Amino acid sequence: MRKEYYSPVDGDDVNLLDSGTETRPPPKSRFFHWSPLLSHGVLMSITMLFFTLWARAPSIDDVVVYSPANEAIESIGIVRLNGTLNAPSIYRGPSPEVDAAWDRVSLNARPIRMTLEQLLRTGERPSPAMAQYPDEYGGGYMATVEVIHHLHCVDMLRRVTWNKPQSYDHDDESHESHKDFRIHLDHCIEMLRQIIMCRGDVTMITYDWLEGHDDPFPNFNIRHQCRNFEKVLDWVDERRVIVPRPKMVRLEDNVDLPSPP
Repeated sequence: MRKEYYSPVDGDDVNLLDSGTETRPPPKSRFFHWSPLLSHGVLMSITMLFFTLWARAPSIDDVVVYSPANEAIESIGIVRLNGTLNAPSIYRGPSPEVDAAWDRVSLNARPIRMTLEQLLRTGERPSPAMAQYPDEYGGGYMATVEVIHHLHCVDMLRRVTWNKPQSYDHDDESHESHKDFRIHLDHCIEMLRQIIMCRGDVTMITYDWLEGHDDPFPNFNIRHQCRNFEKVLDWVDERRVIVPRPKMVRLEDNVDLPSPP
């Protein structure tokens, strides 16, 4: 008995049972021979794509908190800091020139303006207690950049170590009682502690043997990834809002907090 096959051709029902000829199944396409390899290749490509996207995704430590001043952030690359114990510096010592150098980077907190949209983007919410500029000075929320505050705290500690707290004649500290001044000072120490621990600098410090010392001596001249502070300072100074104290008053809808935030 002959073995017969039925196979529709181009959609036509052609019955070959009585054709008198034996038909055989068509040979398999080469595609079917290569399809396992192609499928494997596609799967590997997709896997590599997802791995690459995952590897390039920012970690939680790369997420930057929004600030209007983010646009002023500019890396200046790896810088070797000068940690030599007696290294000269314009920020070191008790002279009027040193005081002036510190005033340039930390005096009066350099308040600037934040719009409502910018405030919301920082993650904060408007509060009736928040200080706002009068409309005649452009309105907006009173704000300052944190690095200026940190430098103010360092300068305050510097002056105290030189027994010069009275040199704050240009600031409110000169009017504080001894108790309030101590609270202010401890606040600065605590803020600096928190920011140092928050940033958690893990740059490695090596040690050297030093003539006249029995123990290894730390080498503080190490490299750090640094930002261009002058660019941040310029950004702040370009946006400073200077309002005479008598004009910086509570607005109609302002309320007072019962205690400092």
